[in-house]
Amino acid sequence: MKALLLAVGLSSFLRGGLHAYPYDARLDTALAGDFKKAICAFSGGSELYSRLAREGEQNSRRRVLLRFDKGPWLAYFLRQENVIYLNTRFITKFFGVKKRADTEVIEILLKNTKARAELVKRADSVYLHELVHALQSYQYPDYGGPRSAIPLEFEYEAYFTEDLYTHEKMKRYPKLLKAFISGSYSDPYTENALGGYLTLSLDPEAYRRRIRRKYEEELGGYLSFERAETDGNNSVRDAKILSYASGKVGDYIDKTEALERLRGEKEIYDRYLEDFYLKRWPAFSAEALLLAGSAALEAKNYPLALDCLAVADENAVKYGVHRAELLSLKAKGALAILAAADFTRDNSSKMPLEILSQHLKALEKACDRTGRPFPAGLSALRDKTYPAAAAWYSREAGRAKDPDRLEYFRENAGYFSGAAVKISQKIR
Repeated sequence: MKALLLAVGLSSFLRGGLHAYPYDARLDTALAGDFKKAICAFSGGSELYSRLAREGEQNSRRRVLLRFDKGPWLAYFLRQENVIYLNTRFITKFFGVKKRADTEVIEILLKNTKARAELVKRADSVYLHELVHALQSYQYPDYGGPRSAIPLEFEYEAYFTEDLYTHEKMKRYPKLLKAFISGSYSDPYTENALGGYLTLSLDPEAYRRRIRRKYEEELGGYLSFERAETDGNNSVRDAKILSYASGKVGDYIDKTEALERLRGEKEIYDRYLEDFYLKRWPAFSAEALLLAGSAALEAKNYPLALDCLAVADENAVKYGVHRAELLSLKAKGALAILAAADFTRDNSSKMPLEILSQHLKALEKACDRTGRPFPAGLSALRDKTYPAAAAWYSREAGRAKDPDRLEYFRENAGYFSGAAVKISQKIR
């Protein structure tokens, strides 16, 4: 992959230092066409492009530009410019080369069709995510307009759409899913897509909390419709009082109209979320967890396999999966517990504390969810490991700076601490 990006790199380097971006327009056209072809090969992608087309010719096309950005975003959509930006910091990382000027990357991707095809093949999910934001900006003029905050629900829709698309893609390319789960392949775009996909499949509420924390608390500038409606009600009430005092009703009328538009948008998104959770998520989750769990079992990633298959087993009963599928799922879940128990028993002495604790935790949770007994012969190892794990995760939580890592350490510290207390009480 590295060779693809370097193929025409020398001539670009010798002509470096350009202040203009002469190939912006041509690469824009090429990338837009390549992404559309790749994304429309899947039903979810084709549906999104159809929705964009229905917004009218003036909104059916937006520019695609490549620019370096120090932020964490693989890509981002700017509503005011109607542009999807791909971050060249991650493009160079994807190809495994050191930082290069934007002009070099732009020229290379324009001239090297193989390199461009590799990028499109992996970055299609994140590009589709930004297309959803483009669609939202056309459908809702207030998006990025008079209101300073961006509705948090817009991110829910973009991530849900991306994850449903990723599921279609993984069904078609199961080898990619297995390679990622086994650790034999990774790139920033696939890691981004599959991280959200697996989290949504396992626990939609935790998934929404993660999005809310990321956008509402860490980044700022985002506001849920519920909070925005509360703020809008307060603003209208204040404007009404002031209008009586001053005799000017213009501000009151403007705020009232804005509040009504907000309520209309909130109703639309409430229906969307309800439809997703009640109608689309159960079937999506069952299928995704079986797909990911089977791939994890083959790759001997037992903690992930146990999580996926046990949750799928639990949900299958809850949502009424067909009997044949339920029996198949239960058989695979039982196989995963047996295989994970054998693997842990045979390799425990060679496992680092974190790895060992995660295998034992996954086994315990899977057994609890599916009503199976904890594997014989591992109880003593579990009782010995959990107190040490509780102390280790607590220490790591105190050192963690990254919010996701901090949440991971805290969650595990809580789990193992609670379990260690039960163990000590049982010993007494």
